[in-house]
Amino acid sequence: FIPALQSLGLHVPVLPDLLPPRRSPRRSSRRALVSLAVALVVAVGYTAATLLWPLDNVTPTVSASDAPTIAAPDADISWPADGFGAVGVEGMNATLASSDTSDTIASITKLVSVLMVLDREPLEPGEQGEAREVVYGDRVDYWNFLGRGESALDVPVGGTLTQYQLIQGALIASAGNYTEMLTRQLWPTDESFASAAAEWLEEHRLDGISIVEPTGIDRGNTADAASLIRLASIAMADPVIAEIVATESAEIPGVGTIENTNPLLGDDGVVGIKTGGLIGSYNLLAARDVPVGTTVVRVYAVALDQPTPELRGTATAELLDQVAEQVATPSTLAAGTAVATVTTPWGTEAEVVTTDDASVILWNGARVTAAADLALGASRDAGEGAGELRVEGPVDTATSALALSGDLGEPDAWWRLTHPLHLLGVLG
Repeated sequence: FIPALQSLGLHVPVLPDLLPPRRSPRRSSRRALVSLAVALVVAVGYTAATLLWPLDNVTPTVSASDAPTIAAPDADISWPADGFGAVGVEGMNATLASSDTSDTIASITKLVSVLMVLDREPLEPGEQGEAREVVYGDRVDYWNFLGRGESALDVPVGGTLTQYQLIQGALIASAGNYTEMLTRQLWPTDESFASAAAEWLEEHRLDGISIVEPTGIDRGNTADAASLIRLASIAMADPVIAEIVATESAEIPGVGTIENTNPLLGDDGVVGIKTGGLIGSYNLLAARDVPVGTTVVRVYAVALDQPTPELRGTATAELLDQVAEQVATPSTLAAGTAVATVTTPWGTEAEVVTTDDASVILWNGARVTAAADLALGASRDAGEGAGELRVEGPVDTATSALALSGDLGEPDAWWRLTHPLHLLGVLG
């Protein structure tokens, strides 16, 4: 139409085209292919990155279980047919007694007397202490002791006796006159000694013991059996006393050889400690060292008010045997005991377990709680280390390595693709 008008000589203005020019189909296809290629590259890169990304930033969760405990069974003791008895184990806060009745303790009193003296005038191992001059009056005292039917040792008149030798005479030969020579220098009368003894017993939480004089001849010196087990532990903690009561015989210059009155000394590890006896009532307080593996356990027993000197020995030995047998079997936390659970973010679990038995020495219902030091580190497979378990008993310690009970495994592809922030460490 416009060309026809122009052929007639008419001027027709040309207006711009209101529609955009039609695109080339070839150019549009090229752009679509480029976009698709970019998207494909991004997808492939993301997939490859998430599937191959290391798991260094993905930390499993370790949840500790209740701390495992080890307990010993309650001790079952057969007590002497006559009198009273008690048993205990060093380091364990448990003493068993057949009765809480107090009875005369006779020369077991001398342990208290010597401990009181050593508190005032201590000796170190190897020391003799002050030498006391022996006079004729000391021999008169010796005869008087014998005349009253009390145990006594002769004295070297004109010579000297050291503090150590006096203690030897008191605890090895159970000499009352040697005990009195020790104590009279500090407490001149029975009354002053009894007052000091009451204070000493209270300080050492020995309320079950009552002492009225230093030698044990007075039946007012009494104790319940359980208190004597504690007394034995206190006495054996002093190295000078422990050395002396373990001595079967000793030579005192001017006196001769003295023999220990303890009939069990040296048998099956018996290392002390003291006899006591009045007519018709015989006592023995004893300590025995029992090897259990690489640990030596000290057990105590006392038999009181036995009808004869022979029965006090057999009754005490039987009590020691029972306790020794009981402590000889350690209490065990078995290998494979679970102490924690490990959980991965992708849902797999494994337990942390002990790899070995952990055994400690316990007695009479004593129980201990194990402590786990968890250290998973890079461990992810069954059997790989996960820390250490430690059990501290009253007298020994045991340890066991910890390890994973199973494989934690790897996350699947879907988890990796859907948890990029975990892989990057942004989320735990």
